[in-house]
Amino acid sequence: MNKSAEIELQNKLKEKKFLLEQKNKIIDDYVFITTSDLVGKIVDISQAYLDFTGYKREEVIGKNHSIFRNEKMDSNIIKNLWDTILKDQTWRGELKNHKSSGEEYWISTVIAPLYDSNYIKIGYTSIKQDITYRKILEELATKDSLTAMHNRRFFEHYMKRELKRSIIKKETFALLLIEIDCFKEYNELYGDFKGDKALIEITSKMKKSVGREINDMFRIGDKEFAIVILNREDAFIQKIAASLIEFIASLHIPHAKSNVSDYITISIGAINLYNYLHNINSHDLYNIAENNLNEAKKLGKNRVVFDINEFYVKNLTNIDAITKLPNREALVHDISLLKKEGMLIILHINQIMSLKEIYGFDVVKNLLSKKAKQLEDVLIDGEVSLYSLNLQEFAILVTNQSLFNKYLSLLEYSILLDNIEEDVYKNRGANHIVADFTAGVAYGMHTLFNRADIVLQEAILTKKSYIVYKENQSTRELQEATIERMRVYKNALYTGNIIPYFQPIIDMKDGTIMKYEALARLQTDDGEIVTPYYFLDSAKEDKSFEYFTRQMMQKVFNVYDVKKIPISLNLTYENISSSSMMSYIKNRLDTYGGEGITFEIVESEDIADYAVIEEFILMVKGYGSKVSIDDFGSGYSNFTNVIKLNIDYIKLDGTLIEKLNTDKNVLHMIEGLLTFAKGAKIKTIAEFVSSKELADSVRKLGIDYSQGYYYGEPKSAESYDLI
Repeated sequence: MNKSAEIELQNKLKEKKFLLEQKNKIIDDYVFITTSDLVGKIVDISQAYLDFTGYKREEVIGKNHSIFRNEKMDSNIIKNLWDTILKDQTWRGELKNHKSSGEEYWISTVIAPLYDSNYIKIGYTSIKQDITYRKILEELATKDSLTAMHNRRFFEHYMKRELKRSIIKKETFALLLIEIDCFKEYNELYGDFKGDKALIEITSKMKKSVGREINDMFRIGDKEFAIVILNREDAFIQKIAASLIEFIASLHIPHAKSNVSDYITISIGAINLYNYLHNINSHDLYNIAENNLNEAKKLGKNRVVFDINEFYVKNLTNIDAITKLPNREALVHDISLLKKEGMLIILHINQIMSLKEIYGFDVVKNLLSKKAKQLEDVLIDGEVSLYSLNLQEFAILVTNQSLFNKYLSLLEYSILLDNIEEDVYKNRGANHIVADFTAGVAYGMHTLFNRADIVLQEAILTKKSYIVYKENQSTRELQEATIERMRVYKNALYTGNIIPYFQPIIDMKDGTIMKYEALARLQTDDGEIVTPYYFLDSAKEDKSFEYFTRQMMQKVFNVYDVKKIPISLNLTYENISSSSMMSYIKNRLDTYGGEGITFEIVESEDIADYAVIEEFILMVKGYGSKVSIDDFGSGYSNFTNVIKLNIDYIKLDGTLIEKLNTDKNVLHMIEGLLTFAKGAKIKTIAEFVSSKELADSVRKLGIDYSQGYYYGEPKSAESYDLI
């Protein structure tokens, strides 16, 4: 190398060194970063992080990161951190630390392995970001302002999360619901200020009394609290509950209006379950504890009821969490037992979703409870049952034919006209919404539910108070219904009110959600949701079906783009045989990808050319998408053609699944279809699984996946936290 080249190289190296020093200076001044050895001892730290925490370099170098750690930090998070980085993986998470002054702060942290030039791991680098302000805002949203306990909002989230973990770990989950006895009377006598003071004293001393023994404590109402304890025996739970009763009484907080004691006391309802044995959700578990609390109050208060009513636990899946009425599964079961014609009334609460949006879920829950009570007061006969199907619908099943006319009259002149003042919620004195009913009525046996649902949807569309299902409609009635459907459909199409709802598809091996099916819904001008059965024929007749499918598909891909959650969506032969629709699908797959998308094709007599289907499947599989044949076994399935199609799933026709436990011929048919599918190495999905009995039969047969109301009804993307 000549002299000038050597000088040029030295100048370049000097320039690079100068730039590197500048970068290092910027990092040191502005980035929170630490470097540690293999056992976690700090070997370097940026000046920015030292300035932020208030420590001096000599106080930190050679020390473990625990010098910063808050003593309240969950040890499981630290364990997870080390489990991750010891596998040479990057750990991301949030940590609560403290400065040299003792002030608490939160950081978002990324910890990655550090290697030498020979790719031998020599330690770890950690980059941090101050997120204290965000965590403070989160805390304000999840903490009760008076007691500083976690609030009900956080409690419900915590319950779902920890209950799921306890099921996976096969641990017990204990819930204690605590209520201060006669606290309303205390506030009336001593005033709200003293009431708040008493609450603060009670909660702070409760936390100190059992703080180390429990997992968390929550304030879930004005005078109600909850305690969660994980993986402890019954004897321990009973001991904690009894000690709380005794401890609160020993505080000797005077209460002259109590009908229990001269002092403030509490009542407790407790439950401790191995939930993986019972398979109940957080609402059900809460209901058990709440029933025990109510029993404690009935028995005289100032006591604990710790009870597992095996019959109640077994039947919890048939009880609606809000109204405590039998639910949809119970109705389907009761209809299946009918030996003669019954009468079914499905009541839809109008504008309930608008109420929820405007006033919140608590108002809607109160409204549902009041509506349930009003209906119970009307339905006084022994052979009449009331059910709560979902947030929007009740059902009345009449099994005595001599009562049919009576309850049709009650529907017309009492239930549908009963808009009581209690149902009116005022918004700052300006507007009000009355939550009245629309109804569908049907008579029959096993097709009873479908018939009542059909005419309910018709009533919603045509804005009639109720419609009774007729076996044979007149030509004029059919024409009028078709015209009205067309009007509502076109309006929804042009205003963008074709929307996707989602229903989970469950892996039968472990009960987890494998994917969601996107189901088309139409939203009316009033905000009511109508199923596609009532407008798809109109869409096809109007030649606007492709625009309907495009609107639906775009909204599905918008959801898919947020979390990449696997989604199935439906296509017909009309869609697939349209060259413009195929160009649109290809464009969407180019834009969003297709690895999480399953296209469900309805296998019917409409398929004129299977070569078109084969070409479509080849195209979408190029994007990693999967293909399912829908309604398999419905009467048109061509086994030879299906085998040629290179599909991934067969969805067994729901009308067959519904008869699985009542018709041996259907059972034998499904067994034959399963033999065919397994031989062709095609996975199977059962739809319309509406009860535990059906779910058990599906599992026993070896069907791979299931969907239906037993696992979850079709809901908006927001309801399933998909966006």
